[in-house]
Amino acid sequence: MSGSTLYDDDILLWSEQQAAAIRQLGETKRNLPDELDIENVAEEIESVGRSELAAVESLLRLILIHLIKLRLEPNTDAVRHWRAEISGFHSEIRRRYAPSMRQRIDIDGLWRSAREQLMLAYEGSEQQHGVADLSGNCPLRLDDLIGEQIDSFALVERLRP
Repeated sequence: MSGSTLYDDDILLWSEQQAAAIRQLGETKRNLPDELDIENVAEEIESVGRSELAAVESLLRLILIHLIKLRLEPNTDAVRHWRAEISGFHSEIRRRYAPSMRQRIDIDGLWRSAREQLMLAYEGSEQQHGVADLSGNCPLRLDDLIGEQIDSFALVERLRP
């Protein structure tokens, strides 16, 4: 896979490979100007990939939050809005997701984070008990959330105890 193709297909892996190459180049010091800050240049390139990973994780957490809301409040007027947001988050994930992210995404950790946020948001309400009743581990797989299509109704059904 050429560098430009890898850049387009897997920005996280590309950024790590490029940073390693820059660091290796810095170790050889061949014809490099003294003012070139190799380590910080490599770090900045790596941060491009880390930023994309963080964005995908954030979008996944938002999908989980909205799915939990749909599970707890199926008759609210906000259902259409939440489903539309899930669709938008999913589209953005599909655009930004790279294969090397799979091994780094902690879906159970994102699930716990979503639950904690909703425990606070629903504090003192009936829905707070519903959040507390949800499993500590995510009942969904990463593939359920990054596949070509996302079916929020089917996913909500899988959240039921």
